Amino acid sequence: MKPMLFAIPVFLFLIALELWVARSRGLTIYRLKDSITSLNIGLISEFTKAIGGVISAVMFLLISKNFGAYEWDTKNPLTWISALILYDFCYYWVHRAGHEINIMWASHVVHHSSEEFNLSTALRQSSTGFFFRWIFYIPMALLGYPLQVFVVVGLIDLLYQYWVHTQLIGKLGWMEKIFITPSNHRVHHGQNDYCIDKNYGGILCIWDRMFGTYADELDQEKPVYGIRRPLESWNPLWANVHHYVQIWHQIKSTSNWRHKLMYLFAKPSWSPDVADTTAIFATTQFKRFDTHTPQGLVRIAIVMTALASAMLMVFYVMQTRMPMALNVAYSALFVLMLTLIGWRMTQARETMPSPAASTSEISGSHA
Repeated sequence: MKPMLFAIPVFLFLIALELWVARSRGLTIYRLKDSITSLNIGLISEFTKAIGGVISAVMFLLISKNFGAYEWDTKNPLTWISALILYDFCYYWVHRAGHEINIMWASHVVHHSSEEFNLSTALRQSSTGFFFRWIFYIPMALLGYPLQVFVVVGLIDLLYQYWVHTQLIGKLGWMEKIFITPSNHRVHHGQNDYCIDKNYGGILCIWDRMFGTYADELDQEKPVYGIRRPLESWNPLWANVHHYVQIWHQIKSTSNWRHKLMYLFAKPSWSPDVADTTAIFATTQFKRFDTHTPQGLVRIAIVMTALASAMLMVFYVMQTRMPMALNVAYSALFVLMLTLIGWRMTQARETMPSPAASTSEISGSHA
């Protein structure tokens, strides 16, 4: 039975709990259309994992079986502890590459595209990450860790990261020195100058401290969430492909092959004229994207998202019993349904008039 079959209802319950606690404190940290989009992006990513997970598992198994240096005893706790630490170390590098290599940022950017920061943001996962991620875990395969150990510690690492996507928990004292926490992960999701390319760890922040990518959350400048080139859409499919489209246009715009390669493998801020075009970010000028979406359509979107969640639960149960063609057709219908509702919600593309949001309005207060 898939662990996510049980995890998803827990995630949804915790989102509802966070929303209730935030409202009881007078904080606005959720926006309905943004949260619907996050959930729909997460739902689509679960379908693509049916393919991506197989690719990663097959590659890991082939390398481990043929080139693994050691045989690990799965009954020994040290096997699991060492595997989790090594997995988190590898995760640091795949996560860092996902921010500092443009073609990998095209996949990871979807997770940062929300201009809110809450537990629903944690579910905003990429559907294309499997293309590259498995490469960074080859060291674990070469050391001979069994596939089941790799899968379990990977799930632990992923589930740990869920709770750090919240504004309701403040700094946690000594834990800030060792672990990824809500405070230092808020920095990771910020657009502020001091937040860019910081705090890549999954469970441990010691890797960031070792390699110079750690930053504390500043009390005098709370993070402003989102990306410098805003998504400006509620469409979950566009969220997954928009940066790939941008890279394609950049590559077509030049005949210089070096520039073409740089658009793929340099930092996302690279341009032919300037090595780094990252501009100074003015927090007071930031305005969150919104649209004049009819309430009736929003209600339909809520129903469709709930239906999609039920369809995913059915898919988890029936996946191994259905022919591959039916799996693909079911997944395509699912993606199409969520894409259409996101596209329709985005039709009113005028940004809603609102004053520049203050840092406190965007981030909320911390406990």
